[in-house]
Amino acid sequence: MKKILALAFGAAMSFGAYAAPATELPPGPIYLKFSGQEQIAINGATTWAGSNEINWGVFTISTMERGSVNTPNDQIDPTGDIFFVNGLGGGQVTGMFYGVEQGTPNANNPFPATKGYMDLYWRDLNSMTKTTLDTINPGVRCGFSCATGFTEGTFLARLFFDTGMDTIDPNNTIVGDQIPSSNGFSGTADSYASVDMSAGGLWADQLDSDWFSSWQGLRDLRFKNSYNYNPNWGNGANNILGARIDDPGQAYSEVPEPGALSLMGLAMVGMGVALRRRQKKD
Repeated sequence: MKKILALAFGAAMSFGAYAAPATELPPGPIYLKFSGQEQIAINGATTWAGSNEINWGVFTISTMERGSVNTPNDQIDPTGDIFFVNGLGGGQVTGMFYGVEQGTPNANNPFPATKGYMDLYWRDLNSMTKTTLDTINPGVRCGFSCATGFTEGTFLARLFFDTGMDTIDPNNTIVGDQIPSSNGFSGTADSYASVDMSAGGLWADQLDSDWFSSWQGLRDLRFKNSYNYNPNWGNGANNILGARIDDPGQAYSEVPEPGALSLMGLAMVGMGVALRRRQKKD
């Protein structure tokens, strides 16, 4: 109960009196599409000083749509029934992934990775400027888990890249089929992710589905990322390569607990009262 109360209170404090509410996730299968930019370190380099990180990036979710189950507990297909479009309705879903480290290569995974997190945020365009990928550069990074324009607003969830996609190595979290090179590259990366429930977030409970089945256990989301060479995001002198990413994601949203819904409703009512009082005062 304390967790639910904290969630509702956090929602009320995060949105503020004038904020547009975050897009609700419908229950059932969901198909998401990401676009973004990233950096990849090669030849023993790292992308964050003092860490073993070799990969980080930023993204926006371009669309979210209701999905259909292709293979139970394994594959979700798009349906075209879109319920969210980037920037429409007064909001964006932005984010950052970070902390991805070099994995151990094997016959099925020439460019592996291990560990890594992905943070999701709701960006209210009534009070914040719209983030666009065509005007950003690697300088947006303001900390290990901070990127200006992408990690601001209402916190939705923290995901961690989970094991189970690499059927040979139980420690690898991402399976990459092409080794990045300064001569150019184009590849795909498959991965699972699970929700870090200790971090909280408005979407945490719904995304914590344990719907996808891997050989190492149940997972919450599944990604298949395409990465393509982008020299504008790189720093060849320091063995840092840039890439653009397009990342279809799959999730299975759970119905929130009734208690959480009730308290969330009370929080929204409280924000409405605050808004009316402020309007009368003005």
